[in-house]
Amino acid sequence: MKYILKDFNRNIPDNELLEDLKKIAIIVQQNKISTRQYESNGGKYSSNTIRLRFGSWNNALKMAGLELVYFRNASKEELFKNIQEIWIKLGRQPVFRDFKKPLSKFSSSTYQSEFGSFRQAMEAFVEFVNSEDESNYEIEEFKPEINQKDEIVYKHKTKRIPSERLKVQVLMRDGNICRLCGAVLTGENIHFDHIIPWSKGGETTFENLQVLCAKHNLAKGDLEFINMSTGEK
Repeated sequence: MKYILKDFNRNIPDNELLEDLKKIAIIVQQNKISTRQYESNGGKYSSNTIRLRFGSWNNALKMAGLELVYFRNASKEELFKNIQEIWIKLGRQPVFRDFKKPLSKFSSSTYQSEFGSFRQAMEAFVEFVNSEDESNYEIEEFKPEINQKDEIVYKHKTKRIPSERLKVQVLMRDGNICRLCGAVLTGENIHFDHIIPWSKGGETTFENLQVLCAKHNLAKGDLEFINMSTGEK
């Protein structure tokens, strides 16, 4: 077998990149094309190569005499929330190829346009997730059943259900692995468990949460399990 390296596209003349855009526009019979249409219809170069060369995909379309593609005007909060939802569904850090329907509301191109590159978008998201999250703190009170005496009433500083940002932080630490049985988890099988139970005063904090599978989380209830991260009960 003969090994052949692909040519680098760094020094390709601008006019060749633009001509290839026009060629794909003719193939799809449209006067405007998205990055996905370009690559899925035999585009000779990477859409990222074209984007970097001309500053943006729309700049390239404009120079090729094509119509511009308008992405949905999403806020950074919406874009970050979308990453959070994908991360939780997958149970792992999402990558470039994950940003497509039906999993993602926004394409990877949307993130590249907003942040300059997909990598910069993920870096901005991690910085956002790791910043202090006040939304999880709110005084709530656990109330025992009426007429039961000698029951402890716990006043909590946090909400019982962890925020999406806190869930992502725990997933970044634990991965999508059940801390009790080691099973790989995805989607609805990922449960966020209070190590010290909420009913016994445990708070919804990064240190007191762990990833469990549905089976072990439901079986645990208020029973004391060994915290596998510390070895404590």
